[in-house]
Amino acid sequence: MAGILGTLWDGVALRRERIGADPDSSPRPVALPAAWEEDAAAALAALAPGSGPVILPILAENWIRRVTTRGRRLGLLESPEEADQLAAGLRTLLLARRGAPGAEVWRDRKEEARFVLNLPAFLDAEGAFDAVGYAAAVAFGVRALDILGQGRSPRLRVGFADLAGLLAAYRLPYGGQEAQAVAAAVAALTRGAAEAESGRLAARHGALHPVALIWPEPPEETAIPGLAAAARAALNAAAASPGLRHEGCVALAPADAVEALLGAESAGLAPAAGPLRPTRDEEGRYMLRPTRAALRAGDAAAAVLAPPP
Repeated sequence: MAGILGTLWDGVALRRERIGADPDSSPRPVALPAAWEEDAAAALAALAPGSGPVILPILAENWIRRVTTRGRRLGLLESPEEADQLAAGLRTLLLARRGAPGAEVWRDRKEEARFVLNLPAFLDAEGAFDAVGYAAAVAFGVRALDILGQGRSPRLRVGFADLAGLLAAYRLPYGGQEAQAVAAAVAALTRGAAEAESGRLAARHGALHPVALIWPEPPEETAIPGLAAAARAALNAAAASPGLRHEGCVALAPADAVEALLGAESAGLAPAAGPLRPTRDEEGRYMLRPTRAALRAGDAAAAVLAPPP
């Protein structure tokens, strides 16, 4: 545990349980933040290689250290202070359950990496969407993926999860015009923030691709206050870049255990599975409980989370 002393992990209360990655897997000891639910524990069991004990801070520090060490070695992080700043940002995103890399990074597999952002985690205590924090999280994802790709990957895979959960918080039926406007604005904000960060990297390390000045126009307004303006600002920042390091930065991919670790209930643009989910009670019996999206939607859950026509 010495590697986490003095970091954001220091002092985080952990709970321990034995659980398998799925009901058919052998249980293994896992330790994760006390407030995180059983689904996250199972996801943690799935993300760790092997079958031994898993402690979230230690497993996370493995890939965080891999990112910062490689970044320093390649000259993509110019100082120890910059490496520490990136590491702190990645820890903050994970602990807030806002974002993390895909399973291939946790397992250190030689596959194309992705970084996923959990949209409902950017809702604040009053239910407002933190567009500024989301754009900053996208930038952290771009930097991490650029380093994992040795600074040479032409395309990155920054994506988001649980649009349905975000829509539920604003009681917007999936598939309605207001929901479609929110989806378009989220996509524009993600692309704009990612390409703006790619432009900042290009200013430091050299541009490899031109700025794309043609993209779908984001909506002028959405049901989420400030979202459309944030999307436009991000696209404008990207357009002002001298060039880009990457040909593309955004991609939605099939979900893996990371979405569950973050608490996302649906992948990308997918609709919610419904207002109820199977879980276990204190005695281990299976039962149905409201999803997190249903709890956000309140008495509108049945209508908001109904299957799209």
